[in-house]
Parts: sequence; C-alpha cells; structure tokens
Amino acid sequence: MQHSRRTKADRAAEPATVPHRTWVDAVYAHARNGVTAELGATSGVDTVEEIDYPTFWRRVVGFATGLQQRGVRPGDHIALVMRTSLETMIATVGVQAAGGVLVPLRAIARPRPGSYHAHRARDTLALGEARWCLAPAEGVDAYADLIRTAGLPSVALSTCEFTQTSANGPVPPPPVALDPGQAALLQFSSGSTSTPKGILLTHRNLAANATALNRRVRYRRGRGVFWLPLSHDMGLIGCLASSLFSGSSVRAMPPETFARDPLRWITELSAFRATHTAGPPFGYELAGRRVKDRLTLLSTLDLSALQVALIGAERISAALCAEFEQGLAPLGLRPHVLLPAYGLAENCVAVATRTPLTPTTVRSFDRRALGEGRLVAAPDRHSASTSADAAVQPLVGHGAAVSGTRVRITATGGRDALPDGRVGEIHVGGASATARMVTQGGRWEEAHPDGFVPTGDLGAFVEGELFVVGRLKESFKHAGLLYAPGDLETVAAAVCPPSVTAVVVVPVAPEDEPAESIVVFLEYSPSRTAAAEGAEHAGDESCIADTLRLALLKEFHMPVRDVFVVARGLLPRTASGKVQRTRLAAAYLASGAAGVPGRRQMPYSLERPATGMPTHHSSL
Repeated sequence: MQHSRRTKADRAAEPATVPHRTWVDAVYAHARNGVTAELGATSGVDTVEEIDYPTFWRRVVGFATGLQQRGVRPGDHIALVMRTSLETMIATVGVQAAGGVLVPLRAIARPRPGSYHAHRARDTLALGEARWCLAPAEGVDAYADLIRTAGLPSVALSTCEFTQTSANGPVPPPPVALDPGQAALLQFSSGSTSTPKGILLTHRNLAANATALNRRVRYRRGRGVFWLPLSHDMGLIGCLASSLFSGSSVRAMPPETFARDPLRWITELSAFRATHTAGPPFGYELAGRRVKDRLTLLSTLDLSALQVALIGAERISAALCAEFEQGLAPLGLRPHVLLPAYGLAENCVAVATRTPLTPTTVRSFDRRALGEGRLVAAPDRHSASTSADAAVQPLVGHGAAVSGTRVRITATGGRDALPDGRVGEIHVGGASATARMVTQGGRWEEAHPDGFVPTGDLGAFVEGELFVVGRLKESFKHAGLLYAPGDLETVAAAVCPPSVTAVVVVPVAPEDEPAESIVVFLEYSPSRTAAAEGAEHAGDESCIADTLRLALLKEFHMPVRDVFVVARGLLPRTASGKVQRTRLAAAYLASGAAGVPGRRQMPYSLERPATGMPTHHSSL
C-alpha cells in the first residue's frame, strides 16, 4: 500500500503540472518577462551586489557559452565550488544552461593538502566523475594541485573567466535545449550518520520539487534571505533554486557571516523586507539568543513582512519554535511563522511541511509505547514547553507530504506500509525522488527497486501528519524505552550556562558491554566570560558536567558514561551544521576514552590546533 498523505485542502491547492520544465527555463521565462526582482549576495560587511532577472540571464548565457567554447559538452559532469556569491549563483544556472550536470563542492577556496576538506573534495570529484572543476580565481591553483596529486581526469578552471561578459542587449534564448529527463545535478548527502553518497537528480525531479515546495509555502515573487551553504540541498534547492523558480528576489549571505554574527541574519531580514527564509534549529537558537540579549538595540528592526521561516535539517524542538517567535515578537514577527519541514537530498529537498501561518502541531506520546514502535497519546500532564518527563515524548508534526511526493512507513528492511500510529522507517517516492545513486567505490545503483527510497529516518503518521522520531542509526534504547539524542540534549541544555553553545549526546556501544551508553560533548564559547554569565560556578567545567549528569539521571534515570568540554568549532559537522555523531562515536570507541578521571585528550581526529583540546570528565 502506498501512502500519499495529503489532505483534501492540500490536493485542491497544489498543481498537477509544473510551470517550468527546468530551472533554466524558469530563469529564462522571468528574464523574457522583464522581472525586476533583485538577485544578489552580500560580501564583506555591508557590500551587496544585486541585479535583475534579465541581467542575470544574460550573464548565465555568457557563462554557458564560455563553457562551450572551452570544450564543455552536454552531459559533462562539472564540479563547482559553491562559495556564496553572485558569481556562483550565475555559474550554478550557467552549468545547467550549457547542458552540464552540476556537482556541488563545499566552499573551501583553497583546500589544504591532506586536510579533511581536501579529502572530501577529492572524493566528490572522483565519485562525481567530474570532467571539469570550476573554482574561484584565488583557489583554482589549489584545486589544480589537488586534481594532479590525486591523478584525477578533471580540468580546473576559474569561474571568473566566464562571468566577465557583457550583460547588455536583448534577452537571448537558452544555448542548449534541455530534456527534462536528463541528469541535472549530482548532489552528495551530508553524511551525518553514514558515508556521503552521490544522489543523481534530473531536471524533472528538480522542477517537480521546486513547484511543490513553492506552492505549499506560497512562495511566488517573494523576497528571500538565506545563509545556508549552497553546497547543501537545503541551501541550493530549498533556498536558491526555489527562489529562482518562482521569480522571487534573493539575498544570499555566506554561512561564515552568520557564524561570526548570527544577528546579521535578523538585520538582513528586516532591511530586505524578507517574506521567506530558512535554517536549521541551531541557527534559530543562536539568532534568538542574540536578539534576546540585545533587544533594546534592535528595536528599530521590522520583521512584519516575514511569512515563512522554514526550520528543518535536524531534530526540531517545540520549545525552540515558541521561544524564537515570542522573543522576536517585539520586532513585528507574527505568530506561527516558523514552519517545521522534513526533507532530504534523496527527494531533492522537500518531503513534507505544513502551510504557512498555521499553528505547529505538538503532541505528547507515551515513551514506553514508542519503544514498542507505536505512537500513543500520553496523558495530558505536561505541556511541550515544560521540562521533559522520562515517560513522555513530545514530537513536532511536519505536516503532509508535498504534491507529487509519496511517503510510506515500513518495518526496517521491509516494503509494506505500516498503519497510522506505527513507527518505522520513512520511505519516499514520486516525482522528486532520485532513481540512481553512486556510493563509495564508484558503484552506481538503483535507489530502490520499487521506486521508494529508504531515508534512514524513523517516523509515523498520525491523522495524516508526519511525525519524525529520529535517525535510525542514532536512536537507542535504555531500560526498554526508545530515545533519540535530541530528547536528552533538550534537558541537558536547560541546565547548562550560556557559555555552552551546544550539547551533543552520542550513543556508543562498546563490544564488551551488553547495552549502549551515552557520551556527552559540551561545546562552549571561550568569548563568554564567567563574569558575563553571572553563574556561581560558570567557569567550573567539573561542576557543569556534574549538573548535567544529575539532570539526565533525574529525568531519564540514565547514567552518563563520559562528558567532554570542547571549544566551539571543534565538533565535526556537516555543511548544514548537523553534528556527525557516528564519526564521534567511532573515534571515541577507537580512542579508549573511558579512561582516567581528568585526563586531557582529543577523542576524535580533527584538523585543529592542540590549543582547542577538550577537557575530559570521566564517570569513573
């Protein structure tokens, strides 16, 4: 049985056909129609370069023509370093306008030889079968060296070689006639719980997903401000491509700008009169915290135009949604602007979300039933914003599947759909789902024989709405109850001082022990002093660790194996900001880090100087 999971209202509101066959056709149509919406990116502190659709399109055609003159042919795989800039936005469409298959590379201008980023770029180029590699002018030599050292057949070119073209004159036609069924994008999954894999998407896949997402979130000729990396599906497809598809204005902000100053996101939303934005939960948490600290100074900002703030890519806390909206309400932010969404690269990006400005569904379920694979409503003893209860699990609803996407819940490894209320692995299929993937070793394989792609996520439907329980590889059981790391992280974060910017719970399963246990990493910001925190033991790491242990023992009756205090920036994350828990768990087990109390050590391998070594607080 295959479940579409859309309400009658959703089906009535969403189109049966796509307005444009490809991203390229969409941009061409907007340019031909003289759409004057602004497309641009910030660079530096205050510099913004913005152009209209006709100008953007002429530069796209110039870029594509330049590629053709250098020998690029339709079907060539072309890697592109996805630095956030107007040049990259033009190149993204230009590669496809030339008939190429875009292979996004993480925006590392000059990958250092032997570094993790160099290895990741090399693997992407090799697995992506990239014939060409386009990089910023200042980094093209570094990529050429990487290609030569690895013995790859790619040719490194500078993007600026093709963007310095005239943007005057009439609107030209597309340089290549594109078939919607041909390959358009080979994007690599984030690799938060497994080795990244290449996901091949056609022009038809991308057009179907952009149409469905835009119609669901009512994004047409809107104004979007985004900071997610363009190498990631949520940044590239969910933000940039969906905006271009709808003829909307775009202001892209580099993720490093957000990392330095999360408030810049909020000020850009106000200055641009943005109607739409998106980000992962940690982004909203950081920005909300900074606004709360400086609300008086920010009182002149106006967020009343914002209609949709998509939140996804990782576990969503109901309390975070409420706190963010309440905290920014003095700046004009309307209720229910935050829109929980579920998606993944295997379905382009969007799988399910609600319609804008509707209250978020938060339900409390019985945790023991959850451990048995069932979602059963818990007694109404706690609200979602109160402290956790070991017997109760609040979950945020993600709405129904978007148009053209089918979702089924199956037993792990199975294909038959489970009934409502039963927890299983989420499978996706339909117009946006990939048909082919490339894995380590360069093996191309069908995504799934019956057209449904297993996601590795656990979830269930309740009254037609999708509830995501957690990652299949991250969920674990304790005393017969099923937990996701996010359950414990919410409680732990509540007892930590402001200097702790992230709490990460990692389940580990040593070979010589009968059950899984947990290790906790506390990421702190050295810039926040003990005096600023105003806590009695703000600088006492041992005290923080002990407080955390007691909180988790009290709420979940769960002992903590180890606690590590880590300087901000040392935890391994994906491009979208997800912590790579499986990488941490594997390195922890390999290091034998359950040793001597107070021993200072790095329980995982990172490319950072020794000054950032974590302090280890053992439970022994």
